[in-house]
Amino acid sequence: MLLQTTAQKVILAFIAALLLVTTGKDWFDFYRCGAVDQCLMDAGVLQLYTKFAISFLLTVLAFLVSRDSFSKLDAKTLRIAFIFSLLADSCFNIIKIAAPDERALSNTLGIAFFIMFQVGLIHRHTRTSETDDKPGKVHKFLLIPVAGFAASLLGGKVIEPTLGNVMLVVVAVYAIFLITSLVVALLVSRNSYFPAASARLIRWGMVVFFIGDALVGLALMTGEDHSTLQAVADTANNFVWWAYVPAQLMLIASCRKSV
Repeated sequence: MLLQTTAQKVILAFIAALLLVTTGKDWFDFYRCGAVDQCLMDAGVLQLYTKFAISFLLTVLAFLVSRDSFSKLDAKTLRIAFIFSLLADSCFNIIKIAAPDERALSNTLGIAFFIMFQVGLIHRHTRTSETDDKPGKVHKFLLIPVAGFAASLLGGKVIEPTLGNVMLVVVAVYAIFLITSLVVALLVSRNSYFPAASARLIRWGMVVFFIGDALVGLALMTGEDHSTLQAVADTANNFVWWAYVPAQLMLIASCRKSV
């Protein structure tokens, strides 16, 4: 079980409460605004605070739970990964609060930090022993698309280095890392480094995380106000954190000595 100490139980209770508040406000705004993107963004300031708070508490929980990790090295890797996750959510939420007109910059930086989150998970889930702390073949393979996209941007001949294009490149790179992370997680049962229960939580955690990012993709497919496409996007957006939070909790629990 994830819950061990009173502190962990309290944090999890706060996460659950904040998730309910976020969901309730999301659907209330959808009822009031309808499928109108700008209205929903203007009404959704509270959710930026609650989502950041959830992310912060998940990171704290990762640090607390990893104290009882089956491996000190695994605990360290998980903590580093969750620091990048917190930085990503800080960009997605805090920058939007401080600078509402800089949504493109907010999203670009947030996705970039989530790339680093996936790098940490890939490194963690490809580890084969307690002394295995160096990047493996998977990381070297992933350098190829990163180098290709970076060269295209810096050269300015293939892709014009505007903020919009940079965001598209970052999204493309993230998609490659996310799919790689999912495949690595599905294969983790072949790796005897992780206990069987931990391997199962890693697999399901990444599957649910992938579903959450698929919902994010749907949420980005905005259309005209009140259109079916916009309604689908807004509905998908309201379910994202119901995949994101359980996925993060499973990844956190997977480091436990006994789960």
